[in-house]
Amino acid sequence: MEIISNVHRVPGVDGANVYLLLDETLTLVDTGMPRSAATILEYIRSLGRAPTDLTRILLTHHHIDHVGGLAKLKRQTGATVLAHPDDAPFIASEQPPPLPHGIVMRLIFRVMSLVFHAEPVSVDVLIEESQTLDVLSGVTIVHAPGHTSGSIALYVPAERLLISGDAINRRGNRLGLPPKPFTQDMEQAVASIRRLVDLDFDVLCPGHGDPIVGGAAEQVRAMLREQKGKAV
Repeated sequence: MEIISNVHRVPGVDGANVYLLLDETLTLVDTGMPRSAATILEYIRSLGRAPTDLTRILLTHHHIDHVGGLAKLKRQTGATVLAHPDDAPFIASEQPPPLPHGIVMRLIFRVMSLVFHAEPVSVDVLIEESQTLDVLSGVTIVHAPGHTSGSIALYVPAERLLISGDAINRRGNRLGLPPKPFTQDMEQAVASIRRLVDLDFDVLCPGHGDPIVGGAAEQVRAMLREQKGKAV
C-alpha cells in the first residue's frame, strides 16, 4: 500500500507495521513477527522488484514483532542489517531482552517466548543520532529512547515524513504513549516524543495502526496535551 510516493506499508504482515522505501534499491523498515518474511518478499515481487533488490533492513528496536522476520529475510536477500548499538545485543541474542513490567505481564511474556522465537541475527551496521542515510532524498536517524534504550525513528525532511516505530503509539488508531508494560523508561519515552514533535513532519508512519497523512505533528502535539498531568 503506497502511503506517499516511494513509501509503502507492506499489507498482511503479522505484528508491527513494515515499511518499504523504494529507490534504486529497496530499504525495509522492521520485519514483523516470525513467518512474516514470505509476505514481505511476495509484496516486493508484486511491485516488479526482485528480493535481491532489498539491500538494507532498518530496525526501529529489538522487540519480536519488529524483528521476527529478520533472519529469513537476511538469508534470502543478503541485505545489510542496521540498528542502534543499544538494541543490537538483543537482536543478536548476545543479551537476554529486558522483561516487561509487572508480574502478570512477565508471566505472559515467558509463555509467549516459548511459542514465538526470533532467530538471532548480528547487526551489520550500527546507526546513531543524526546519521544520514542515502535513501530517497535523505533519511536522518533520530535516537528516540524510552520504549527501548535503542529505539530510533527515521525522518525524511524533504517528504515531511516520520517513521516512528513504537516511540509514538497508535494502537487502535488512537495516538498515545508507548505501552507501559513493554516500555523501559516512560519519562524518557515522553521526552523522546517531545523531541520528535519538534520535527517538521506532516506524515506519520507509526509502528502500529494506520499511517497519518496530513497534520500528523499537530495530532501528536494534541495527544501530548491530553497526557499532560496524567501519571506516566
